[in-house]
Amino acid sequence: MRAVPDGRDEAELLELEVDVIHGLTARDGQGPPTLRDGKLTAVFAWTPRARILALASGVPHPSAPVPAQDMAHPSAPAQGTAPPTGPARNTAHATGPAQNTAPPTARTQNPAEQPYAPATPPNVLLQLCERLGREPEAVEGGPCFVFPPSPADAPAATVPDAAGVGVIVSDPPGRAAARRLARPGNWEPGEWDELTRGVLGEWAMAVHGGGPVSICFSPARNDRAAEAGIWTRPDFRGRRIAPAVVAAWAERERRTKQVLFYSTTTDNLASRSVARTLGLTPLGWIWTLR
Repeated sequence: MRAVPDGRDEAELLELEVDVIHGLTARDGQGPPTLRDGKLTAVFAWTPRARILALASGVPHPSAPVPAQDMAHPSAPAQGTAPPTGPARNTAHATGPAQNTAPPTARTQNPAEQPYAPATPPNVLLQLCERLGREPEAVEGGPCFVFPPSPADAPAATVPDAAGVGVIVSDPPGRAAARRLARPGNWEPGEWDELTRGVLGEWAMAVHGGGPVSICFSPARNDRAAEAGIWTRPDFRGRRIAPAVVAAWAERERRTKQVLFYSTTTDNLASRSVARTLGLTPLGWIWTLR
């Protein structure tokens, strides 16, 4: 077993987080899991000791042989590739032997062979970009973290008194209070109603002047795990409010979930600072290809 410092298995955690965020179907034999997220072509997530590749249905594995008609036009989309709703094929497992017969490039390699380079777009997705005729900018990613497994080790953070805000959570009094708040402009009326009623999972809010100034909720979750989503109003950022709201969310969500995750993007330094302030355990990086 390859474990994070608290002893949990990295490969299991990594696959669970990708499943929570993007949805995975079970592996078919030795092939990679299939994405249920219709907005993505592929996901590659890795840690120093584990990695997982997931492909949309019908997307060929980057190391699968390229059809002869495509070898004359290596930058064109692969012929015979089914739309996302079609059957998967040409899906060798990410750690299986590479069988690429396309013209060699610097990035053509088995994804299991590339040394872990967390902040660098992984070769396997760049290779897939080349095969499908996509630009490298279609690859995006960022770090992911896991909350400590024990409530005794859970992150603790409080809102500084100088911030002048209070925190409510998704218990019955908090839900009643939230329904009296002004809806933030970045929430649609229906979504806001579902959030405040608890339909979208647990949440915590920092409140000031009759409206929320920071919200942590569960944008992605399943029976076992939940992913934190955090928003803070621009004029209230930098006051250490977000860490307190995330900690309050985790306390609520921990009652019914075995694992809690937090992920962000490469350039979202404020969000990465929240994870650092809370002392969350770095797990790895998740990269996507749209």
